[in-house]
This record gives sequence, structure tokens and C-alpha cells, in this order.
Amino acid sequence: MPYSATISRDAEAGVWYVSETDFPGLVAEAETQQGLAQKIRSLVLDLCDANEHLMRRDRARGEVVIQLSVQQLETIKLAEAPRYP
Repeated sequence: MPYSATISRDAEAGVWYVSETDFPGLVAEAETQQGLAQKIRSLVLDLCDANEHLMRRDRARGEVVIQLSVQQLETIKLAEAPRYP
């Protein structure tokens, strides 16, 4: 069963961050989605060692699976929204 992590954009701070996850100890942010995905890959290695007792993993293959989902909110100002006939 894979872990899940939702990444979201904080427009005010100008960063992407892990907004929800069931992976023990995973907290991260970066300027881009790709940068955050790379940071998550690096952190997972350290977190697996630090949280061995909390981990689910495929021991036979020596891997952990994390499903990343993107949550993106859009604010549309009605006065500026294009009108379509």
C-alpha cells in the first residue's frame, strides 16, 4: 500500500509545500513542484532510517512507494473573468 502526499502552492509565500501526508515526519517546501518532488525523494531516505519502526515498506524490493498529488486552488476575480456566449 503506497503512502500518499499532497502538495499545495502557497501563492503568498511563493512556495510549494507538503500539505497532507501519511508518511512519518515528511515536512518540506520548495520554489517549484519539481524541486519539491526532488526534496521529498532525498528526505525519504533519511526519514526511513530515523523512523524505521513506523515504516511500511516492501522489504523484498527495498523500496517505499509514495503517491504525490497536486492540490491547486485558483482564485478568479469575477470582474476580470472572460465571458463566453
